[in-house]
Amino acid sequence: MKKLLPVLMPVLLAACASEAGSKFADNPEQYGLYVAATNIYMDTPIAVKNADTGAVLALNVRHLGGDTGYVVESLPPGRYVFLSYTPDATTSVPLTTPNGYFDVQANCFNYGGQYDFGVDANGAPTYTDTVTLKDIERLPHSIRDYARDRDICSAGMGAPNERLAAADVKGQLDL
Repeated sequence: MKKLLPVLMPVLLAACASEAGSKFADNPEQYGLYVAATNIYMDTPIAVKNADTGAVLALNVRHLGGDTGYVVESLPPGRYVFLSYTPDATTSVPLTTPNGYFDVQANCFNYGGQYDFGVDANGAPTYTDTVTLKDIERLPHSIRDYARDRDICSAGMGAPNERLAAADVKGQLDL
């Protein structure tokens, strides 16, 4: 069993990513798929709040066999504000900055980019986000398959959500 666990773990985690995207796949007119990569090294949640409804949700960070964590969540459209994250599965670290939000559009693969979390010289939490369309090609297949034949929305932190039609993306990305 111990020899089989390293082989099965990426498969099981890919299944979790698929489950998180099922609402989007089944009902894209009511959900957008939010996807981001992160340097959080544990499978822990990032808490966000829907700015319109006030609902607090957990974006679950999952690892698919490496140091990079991935967030794959079906979310109703709207603006989401970062509240906190848990880097060690016990400590809740608040995330508050003027640009600490992202937008989600329905029927769209909302790509949030690469989030890097850390602390500054004074011990205060920091986080940055880099969004590059071509980075979608480096996502695991179980995640980027959701982008195939879909509109792609830039869901970067602190920036307006921009939508690219699936027809326009088709020649630019190798999915």
